[in-house]
Amino acid sequence: MTVMVAEPATQTERDGEPRLLASFVIPAYNEEDRLPAGLDRVIAFLGAQEFDSEIVIADDGSRDRTPAIVRERMAALPGRVALRLVQHETNKGKGAAIRTGMLAASGRYIFFMDADLATPPEESLRLLERLRAGATVAAGSRIQPDGSDMRASQPLQRRMVGRAFTFMRKALRVLPDIDDTQCPMKGFEHDAAKAIFERQRLRGWIFDAEVLYIARALGYRIAEVPVQWSHVEGSRLRLRPQQAWEVLRDLVRLRLSKVRG
Repeated sequence: MTVMVAEPATQTERDGEPRLLASFVIPAYNEEDRLPAGLDRVIAFLGAQEFDSEIVIADDGSRDRTPAIVRERMAALPGRVALRLVQHETNKGKGAAIRTGMLAASGRYIFFMDADLATPPEESLRLLERLRAGATVAAGSRIQPDGSDMRASQPLQRRMVGRAFTFMRKALRVLPDIDDTQCPMKGFEHDAAKAIFERQRLRGWIFDAEVLYIARALGYRIAEVPVQWSHVEGSRLRLRPQQAWEVLRDLVRLRLSKVRG
């Protein structure tokens, strides 16, 4: 069961259109150590912008002080920034948490990013520019215009896992023209976000690829946008042999699937 906790009232819709320009969804699971500094940074960034925005923390069944930290921050917010908390009663996985947060968000443009801010919140302005220019989905990419790859800062094991996944994905013809499906920052036009995440089902590591696959199947315009990214210690990614088979299985399912309705 998913518990939706509505916190201080956000700006309402006006004339059927989202009044908020941007929503930022951040998944969190037992993030009491990293969340305070990261959330303060996102609040400060958005507070300095000239548009109304909201932050939606999608808590994935945390058993620490993560929800309490979010509520504490609600007491002192810049006037243009709203903060909301949505929760799962039990841990369901990052893909499920982001799905819940994206469906709860109300901005004209909706972004998601990781709680560790490996991609800084300031990079969202690059995605916002592409969305305003006509893209339906703006997918952050760690590959830079000069061909350099920000993932070079990762430990060797993580790089090997990423390369193996990309090889399998492209071999199965799942978004073969997109070089980096797993960058942890993506932005969506409001209606597209709702249509995509209503269909999104994968809870694990490759949900990003599923999201872009659905977007492509629905005919949305996807723009890859180079962003800054750095490796942050403390990742919970542990791809064991059994999980590798699950990733391969999910890729095959994506390849064979058809988006309906």
